[in-house]
Amino acid sequence: MARYAKVVLLTQAHRQYEAHELLKTLPEDVPDRGGRAYVLGNTAITLGRLDEGRAYLLKALDYRPGWGPAWLSLANAGNLANDPVGDRMLTEAATAEQHGQADLARFCYAVGKLHSDRGDTNAAFASYARGAGLLKLGTPYNRAANATNARLAMTGFTSDFFDRGRKSQPANVSRPIFVTGLPRSGTTLVEQILASHSQVHDGGELNIIQHVAVAAGGTSGEATARYLASGAETNTLGNLYLNLLSERFGPGGRIVDKTIDASRFLGLIATALPDAPLVWMRRDPLDNAWSCFRTFFIHGVAWSYSFSDIAHHFNLEDQLLSFWKSILGNRLLVVPFTELVDAPALWTSRLLKHCGLAEEAGPYAPHLTKRRVSTASSLQVRRPINREGIGVAEHYRELMHTFVENYKESPTRRSS
Repeated sequence: MARYAKVVLLTQAHRQYEAHELLKTLPEDVPDRGGRAYVLGNTAITLGRLDEGRAYLLKALDYRPGWGPAWLSLANAGNLANDPVGDRMLTEAATAEQHGQADLARFCYAVGKLHSDRGDTNAAFASYARGAGLLKLGTPYNRAANATNARLAMTGFTSDFFDRGRKSQPANVSRPIFVTGLPRSGTTLVEQILASHSQVHDGGELNIIQHVAVAAGGTSGEATARYLASGAETNTLGNLYLNLLSERFGPGGRIVDKTIDASRFLGLIATALPDAPLVWMRRDPLDNAWSCFRTFFIHGVAWSYSFSDIAHHFNLEDQLLSFWKSILGNRLLVVPFTELVDAPALWTSRLLKHCGLAEEAGPYAPHLTKRRVSTASSLQVRRPINREGIGVAEHYRELMHTFVENYKESPTRRSS
């Protein structure tokens, strides 16, 4: 059990290969037969071993029929339109109802994926909506808190504020490359492109900038100003981030930090790490909203369970994008998803230049790069860049009327 605890820790540290190999050495009843097969299935899929992963997940379902987590992983491992495993999923629906609320929610998302693959729009929407409703019961969305968080992130920053960071800055401030944007907006694709460069490693959703915010006393410019007024220096904050980065990845190489909520930390990042490249992904709002709604986020994203809440969060993120573009100027590269997939060579070149990376062949064929991908985009990035993600919401437009009515697209978003 101590070694299994290490397996869990390794997966949390994104070291899936080590976790997978260690778990295979343990007895089949650790932690139990179904749980072991489930973890092995997920780590295999994360490593790109789809057939192996499916076999383990089906084995987990032999031990636990109707188990939502295993069905969800299996559904996300490929297209089920013509896969007989989809029929088995539906036959286990009654058994799934006997599992706990969280597991049942996952089963609903899996069934939604099955109906979506089969082209049954109404059935897919109903299944996703039920799963989202179950999750919303346990994780309500606090609109006021989210709005306050966004407002504070923009408070106290001006275009000349960041000059203070250049008076005394830490070494290697350009090591991290921050890629942000809404979930399901294409951030994993950009990470795949950059991580295909010989000098760049994928970091994933690191979230270590939060530790810097704690040290600074908050994310606002006012908090940073108070921190500096106390006699502290910005290089202390930069070094804290870089030290945490080195503890995770060692001292060498550029690292992509794909923290989704970096929009709330960009002022602090620009202050503490004045040469770190900043990239913001944008996707068609309807496609992005539908993709968020149908995705089961492992860590819970409370605003993604209803279209009115999705619209509220999207509006806040648009305000943040407009603000940071006005403050950061060309330091913030905004990448439209549609333009990226329509002209990948052009945008790959722009990304490399923006990040100070030399031209190489790897980033221009990112699907050939083998790495672990633990987000919902794990399968997409292993295929050549394509337009499959464009227009995915069109069939659901009428069912998404609440989003359409509540989302107010900003002039900045339309023109950029």
